[in-house]
Amino acid sequence: MNIIVTGGTDGIGLALAKKLLDLNNSVIIVGKNHNKGEAVLKNLSNSNLKFFQCDLSEKLEIDKLIDKLNQLKKIDVLVNNAGAVFDTREITSHGIEKTFALNHLSYLQLSIGLRSKIEKSDICRIINVSSNAHRRYKLDIEDLQNSINYNGWKAYCRSKLLNVLTTYSFKKELNSKINCNCLHPGFVNSNFGKNNKSIYRFIIEILKNLFAISNEKAALSPLYLATSNELKDVNGKYFNKLKQKKSSKESYDIDLANQVWKKSIKYLE
Repeated sequence: MNIIVTGGTDGIGLALAKKLLDLNNSVIIVGKNHNKGEAVLKNLSNSNLKFFQCDLSEKLEIDKLIDKLNQLKKIDVLVNNAGAVFDTREITSHGIEKTFALNHLSYLQLSIGLRSKIEKSDICRIINVSSNAHRRYKLDIEDLQNSINYNGWKAYCRSKLLNVLTTYSFKKELNSKINCNCLHPGFVNSNFGKNNKSIYRFIIEILKNLFAISNEKAALSPLYLATSNELKDVNGKYFNKLKQKKSSKESYDIDLANQVWKKSIKYLE
């Protein structure tokens, strides 16, 4: 299979890429850091692995990435995994708040932009890596860019709720054959949070050392959703690790989902 993994140069994404390669799949990892990507290619030395550099918080860079990926004959699975938490509010070159841009809009832009290639596959799956953190905060539909009383953790949690909402909407909104599911991989001992330099990063590191699971264990969840024959006809579901679970009550709000979809699409126009 041809499988794309964003955020694939370290953490869960890299662990997933290794497992997919072990199953003889062709894998493209996408990451922001060119040097890290090249280091992965050198270390793994696998002809079935390619690296594409892209800052997934930047719309124009994603457009260029989509053009490159659409040169493939087909794409079997897209794993939207890239994400981050920012302890201070940052904006992209287009003036979009970075958590919203990276953790949510990039998922949607890639999924829609690669739709035709994914639909050429008999597998045709999109896997969105969300988080159980989506339960922590309600969404403010009038403040998707987190401009009011910014809090990095709140912005992150809301972005993960947006992942669930758009996962549930994807197939219906586009009348697509693609099955789209999302997951909570567990609390993972990855590089998550290391882009921050405050006490916030220190707290995350303590919690990870005490409670987190390994990247290898966390990667089993997206691996299952991407490759299992049991999930051939499964769409619009939320998985906690390897089991299908109910997501938050708010995530099933159809009116909210419709508003999120319409507003999100406007950012991509």
